[in-house]
Amino acid sequence: MPIALVRYAATEPLFTGALLAALTRAPVQYRSRLLKLLGDAGLSSERTALLIKSLKYLLAIGVARKLNQALDKLALNHWNFFGKPGAPFNWSAVNKSELVVITGGCSGFGYEMVKGFSRHARVVILDISPLPEELKRIHDVHYYQIDLTDFIAIESTADAIRREHGDPTVLINNAGIATATRIINTDAKLNDRIFKVNLASHFILIKEFLPAMLKARKGHIVTIASMASFMAAPGMVDYCCTKVGAFAGLRNELRVYHGAEGKCIQTSSVHPSWHATGIVKPFEDKLEKFGIKCDPASNVSDAVVEQVLAGRSGRIFVPRAEERSTGVRNFPVWVQDALIWMSQKRFQF
Repeated sequence: MPIALVRYAATEPLFTGALLAALTRAPVQYRSRLLKLLGDAGLSSERTALLIKSLKYLLAIGVARKLNQALDKLALNHWNFFGKPGAPFNWSAVNKSELVVITGGCSGFGYEMVKGFSRHARVVILDISPLPEELKRIHDVHYYQIDLTDFIAIESTADAIRREHGDPTVLINNAGIATATRIINTDAKLNDRIFKVNLASHFILIKEFLPAMLKARKGHIVTIASMASFMAAPGMVDYCCTKVGAFAGLRNELRVYHGAEGKCIQTSSVHPSWHATGIVKPFEDKLEKFGIKCDPASNVSDAVVEQVLAGRSGRIFVPRAEERSTGVRNFPVWVQDALIWMSQKRFQF
């Protein structure tokens, strides 16, 4: 916790800016008191000068970071400053005119998202697992049992959804599977299933539902990815590869090939770290030994519901502090090797 607070404060321009202003721009009577406090704490005038210089650098870094985040958000929303272009969403709890399709909605993140979205829209679940009793009791929640590795079944189920419920306006590609299997120990069937569920099924579902979204000038496609999108961890390379996804490619295709209609469609990718889901459950005891405590799945579902209701595209990191880890894959190879070596030492792999 102390390290996290120091790291946050060091790159938060409101904090560093306020402290710098207090040390250099505050009225003399207040500034002298603050400098005296620092002196009493053992900080010499030379070190105080170094502190002020460091605060200037940290303020510049913090401002640049905030500006970069703001520009990223604008770019993800096709440079629309306010609201969304095209037809607005109607999240009325009474009418429930919007239709949300969620894959893997019977457990984990999907289970929590079904409960969250059901307050605002009709929800369709696509899952190979049976529907839990709690979800059966929720009004306007509909379920189709389907194996997402069967692409013909996906297409026929999409036809049934359109016929029975209308065209979906939100698609959440959430279903995912993983096995902590090293490449040398895996087999063809397992690889085929992981890539079909975690990645290829996304393409089929987008192909099925995107045309109606473009016609209506309204839609949101959400990809539940992972922090594994940014670093291929040893022992789960197949899973990490499927979580890189096609998020950026979809956004660019909407902008380039579909013109004004494409800019009406929101796209969001979600990158959770360690959360209590079925994928992580077999490894929870081992993670706890390493000091890693899994957050509740509802943290992710709440962030997704909030993002979709806002009608804005984005990249969501849960917890938000994980965003700082996205640059690891851009580090020099020797730095990445050093980080892996330190992880081995820390976790005793």
